[in-house]
Amino acid sequence: MSNILMRISKSKAGAISIATLLILSMSASMMLMPSTKATTALTVPDFAYISVSTNPVGVGQSLEVIMWMNQVIYAAALTNDIRFHDYQLIITAPDGTNTTETFAVVQDSTSAQDYSFTPTAVGTYTLTFVFPGQIYEFPPAFNYLQGVMNTAYEGAYYEPATASTTLTVQSSPIQPYPTTPLPTAFWTRPIYGENSNWYTIASNWLGDLAPGYSGFEVTYNAGGNGEQLAGHNDVVGSLTSHVMWTKPLDSGGVVGGNETVIAGDTYFEGSAYNQRFTNPIIVDGILIYTEPISFAGVPGGLSGSAYGPTVGVNLITGQQMWSNPNMPALSFASLYDVQDPNQHGVYPPILYSSAFSYVTYTTNWQAYDAFTGDYMFTVNAIPSGTTVLGPEGEYLIISLVNYGTTASPNYYLQEWNSSRLWDGDYSGPSTSPPLVPPILTGTNPTLYDYNVSVPFLNSAYGSLPITVVGAIQGNVLLAYSGNLPSLGADFMGTQSDTPYTYFTLNIDQSTPSSLGTVIWHQTETPPPNNVTVLEAGIDPVNRVFVENWRETQQYVGYSLDTGAKLWGPTVPQVDLDYYGSPASGSLANAFAYGKMYSSAYGGIVYCYSTKTGDILWTYGNGGEGNTTNSGVETPFSHYPTFINAIGNDVVYIVTSEHTPETPIFKGGTSAALNATTGKLLWTISDYTGEFFTFSYAVADGYNTWFNGYDAQIYVVGRGPSATTVTAPDIGATTATPITITGTVMDVSAGTQQTEQKGDFPNGVPVCSDASMSQWMGFVYQQQPEPTNFTGVQVQLAVLDSNGNHYPIGTATTDEYGTYSLTWTPPIPGNFTIYATFAGTNGYWPSSSDTHIYAGSPAPTAAPTATPVTGLATASDVTYGIVVAVIVIIIAIAIVGLLLLRKKP
Repeated sequence: MSNILMRISKSKAGAISIATLLILSMSASMMLMPSTKATTALTVPDFAYISVSTNPVGVGQSLEVIMWMNQVIYAAALTNDIRFHDYQLIITAPDGTNTTETFAVVQDSTSAQDYSFTPTAVGTYTLTFVFPGQIYEFPPAFNYLQGVMNTAYEGAYYEPATASTTLTVQSSPIQPYPTTPLPTAFWTRPIYGENSNWYTIASNWLGDLAPGYSGFEVTYNAGGNGEQLAGHNDVVGSLTSHVMWTKPLDSGGVVGGNETVIAGDTYFEGSAYNQRFTNPIIVDGILIYTEPISFAGVPGGLSGSAYGPTVGVNLITGQQMWSNPNMPALSFASLYDVQDPNQHGVYPPILYSSAFSYVTYTTNWQAYDAFTGDYMFTVNAIPSGTTVLGPEGEYLIISLVNYGTTASPNYYLQEWNSSRLWDGDYSGPSTSPPLVPPILTGTNPTLYDYNVSVPFLNSAYGSLPITVVGAIQGNVLLAYSGNLPSLGADFMGTQSDTPYTYFTLNIDQSTPSSLGTVIWHQTETPPPNNVTVLEAGIDPVNRVFVENWRETQQYVGYSLDTGAKLWGPTVPQVDLDYYGSPASGSLANAFAYGKMYSSAYGGIVYCYSTKTGDILWTYGNGGEGNTTNSGVETPFSHYPTFINAIGNDVVYIVTSEHTPETPIFKGGTSAALNATTGKLLWTISDYTGEFFTFSYAVADGYNTWFNGYDAQIYVVGRGPSATTVTAPDIGATTATPITITGTVMDVSAGTQQTEQKGDFPNGVPVCSDASMSQWMGFVYQQQPEPTNFTGVQVQLAVLDSNGNHYPIGTATTDEYGTYSLTWTPPIPGNFTIYATFAGTNGYWPSSSDTHIYAGSPAPTAAPTATPVTGLATASDVTYGIVVAVIVIIIAIAIVGLLLLRKKP
């Protein structure tokens, strides 16, 4: 999920770095100050400084102006408001006009003030910083260095000072440092620090108990971009069912033999109460999970506490990085983005195990390093309440606490802030070296951002039960007074048919005087026919909160800003959705992109507009490519389908139910739908049993889950490929066609696993996106080889001896990963032949080249004369001529005689 990050420009960071040096100089000078009151007031000489971030700069281009003094006003600190006053910045434009900016209170405790300035004219500006002087008239401050009150600076006069600089403004802008393009080839973490724009393709999965990641906890992150399930703004999931690797987690699949009660029975799958793969966490490209031991289950189950070590493995390769046998059940991870005058950047990821003690009736957090699995520290007495992520990734726990009685309530609104563990706002022993916080007590008042009275609840409303529905950090908290209508026959408990009152409280700290005030309150009458009402969550995009009417499988929407009913009840979902989520009995749903998605035992995925309550699309009740029909495989007519994550405009769903019989019904899947249209993007055979916690996580473009069909962990995502190309290296000519051949192979880590290596000793061929589901079943799930396999296209091109580069054709790989193309070199000389696979959703691109020499065809040899035998001699020729003449004379004579005989 996305947070509103504190953004500090590079120039501002420079100013703060200067300020840090001033802190050190201040510390040194204060150690030399007298600790007794001076007989006459001190006069403190000052030096002023001014600097600009970019010089020259383009017209209309913003820059930072930094102003500071060599002196730091006595006792100024981050935690107080002792500051210099009334800095002035005089800006003289090229035409001579002046503009003055005054800073009533200097922002930084080290006397630095910065200002964003955008010049509007070409030419030379003069920037003048004026400090008018100041008499120290603050109340006596505690000298934290000497431990005594120091009054030497009472009435001290800080003398005026001034400084100026010139700024050249040109017509053309100064170009920023070029941005590294998003990757076009296979990549892994760490992401190089200059590639800051790559954040759009990378993400983390903070765990089932992190705000916004659980379907059973309705809490929301900063900026109104949160959601009930799997923060869609911080999820980058897979666009393919291509398997990266699998790993056995337990004995799985068909047992074999005749010893089982049911012929062909399978090993224990674990759901509902002994899940094998619970609450996986992904941070910094590390997949973290706890291994099960036999049938005892793993943390989060109900049947014992025996479980194996917690391990961290590389998300892309499955290679184990660390193992900790003493790590308790993990709850969530934290990425704290520190932005203060002394530190910048995200702290190394921390894993937390949250545990409730039935001895002390308090919750404590144990912290572990996510990169090594090492124990770090423990924080005790964590308060209960609604958890949200703050703007820097800190955990904020918002609570409504009644310090009075039911009859005479005295409610306070509180916000506990985990970031204060690092701010020095705690008591306790120090650490040496000070690398991590010491063991702390969460009840320390300084760990709270605020604790304000809520007069609205100190009335009749407060005498009824108060339940927090959810909160949007820095905005509003939604709660209700009373009990929701219920028959008392569901998992939610209390029976009630009385009205209940929704209300919102202001939790915006930018207006301290309004903290805890009621924004609106609205009393609702229970729906007719004793329908049970359950909370379905908040959509912070359209600012709507939703109720679920359980018995009728309907939703009702209300305005988060006014409490007014907006729409509903909606068209009922199918009857089997009565068995909504595995534990709560409510309809399972999630929010993202201003929409609400719902799916359960009925197997149909519904997409609602949270503005109108209209159904925008459904999946599962259509034809080919849009069906979850299970035929005779299940008693439900459709495969029970649940939403496990939403991100990058994709809804990720799994087949799951409370407790499947074994052998598990055939045909279950993990799948992905387009979040806008509902179109099926990919699917793969899978059954992921879930109950109290998810067995699913998404990050960095990869999805991982536990497959009950074979008891293995799966990771799917876009994998690396390898392309080869060969051609005849002798005998090629411009008159003879040659055959160019090569391969395009899958080189993901999974292809080197024992079974896959044995089945495909020459490598696993790549396949098209259209063939991926069946091909992965063949490669990893012992399914039949698909008869309709299609490969991928390879583009072939050459560079000839004249330096010309041009394509020569396209070939398609077959089920062995090979391709071929017949081509005749057009001219003699050296050729470089290039083969390029452009990539698909399933595979990253790859390419290769080879070299040939094509010669000219051999010249045609002149024909050799063949001696002729039996030719006539000269005398023979003369004799023949004489004979021919005699024959002619005789013929003429005969003709003459014949003519004479014809005369009368």
